[in-house]
Amino acid sequence: MKLRPFTLLIFLLFTFLGFERLKAQQNNDEQEKTIFIWGGDINTKFVQYVADLTKKEKPRICYLPTASGDNPDNIKYWGRICNTLQLDTLILKVWVSSSEKNQSFDEILLSSDAIVVGGGNTLNMLGIWKAQGIDTILEKALKNGIILSGGSAGSICWFQNGISDSRPVNLSVVKGLGFLPYSNCPHYSQESRKDLYQQMIKDGEMNSGYATDELAGILFKNGKAVKFISQSDIHNSYFVNREEGVIKEIKLKSEILLSKNAIPEGSYSCQTVQKKIIDLLDYNDSSSPISAYISEMKTFKLNNENVNESERNKALEIGIETVFIYENKIAGVVNNAYLNSFGYGMWYFYNCHGVWTSMGEDIGGKTIFESEIKFREKAKKIINLAEEKLNCQ
Repeated sequence: MKLRPFTLLIFLLFTFLGFERLKAQQNNDEQEKTIFIWGGDINTKFVQYVADLTKKEKPRICYLPTASGDNPDNIKYWGRICNTLQLDTLILKVWVSSSEKNQSFDEILLSSDAIVVGGGNTLNMLGIWKAQGIDTILEKALKNGIILSGGSAGSICWFQNGISDSRPVNLSVVKGLGFLPYSNCPHYSQESRKDLYQQMIKDGEMNSGYATDELAGILFKNGKAVKFISQSDIHNSYFVNREEGVIKEIKLKSEILLSKNAIPEGSYSCQTVQKKIIDLLDYNDSSSPISAYISEMKTFKLNNENVNESERNKALEIGIETVFIYENKIAGVVNNAYLNSFGYGMWYFYNCHGVWTSMGEDIGGKTIFESEIKFREKAKKIINLAEEKLNCQ
């Protein structure tokens, strides 16, 4: 039977459309493979980021504390994070005894939206996973679109191999599951790890790969790094490779990760001061955040009979670096009182009818930028606290 040209054209068109529809369906069936890793152990911001990756309002996050031997303290810490973030959590423990009441590892892992692996001994963790078949379940979870994540040991495990402290004496290379076709080095800010990692790549013992400082993370989609995240300006991610026998370390530009309640960039002012207390003793009231800070220092240090001369002189040398102010309600005075021990100090003041009233002291961070992040994340919380505590309405 011969088809007329018009009929033939219609037939070919529908055939093509059907093929494209089938192709699209096949692509939809292939789930995106997502892995998020970071350099240190679990913390609230990174867990929130993992939860956000699921794009679900109430995601189920499964925690694997295998590397720490199902340490109860680590599990409690995880519980506090999940309570803070109001997350539905599962915990997969490997130190179990058989019981018909128990869920299988498959049931726990494959019913999760995301999986977070904690830090500890990478080598022991992987040995247990392989003995229990958890490694194959995790591979299935990845193929099913369940997000895999973790820091430290929970980072190394997804790569071909990584630098680990899993053996008794020296740092060494530990083989991972190979879900990501690179090598890995968490805790990269530690010189011993960095040196060994670069030497192993230079000697051809490890492939090129990714390294992360404690508070830096990398998002992988389908095996490729697509986004670099950091909680600080001094924590970074790197790509390390060998070119013509020479190690190349490329610092990767990171997006700063903030808590959800942080005030937006540009909504607050920043005043650079860079003066010592000894230069600001003429300030005698609390009509500005700086004068309020000087008043507090006079009360607690300079005019306090219980403070000796040495401590008083030390206080006079404290420098005020920066003042952050939000909506003329809350201010954070950044000072270097604790710079040699904990980091920059941050003294908060609330504007109560024109009088800047102390709301307490905190540690800002190791850098001015970290202190700025701390101010942005705590500003609204301190405003709410001040409005409850002070009669300023």
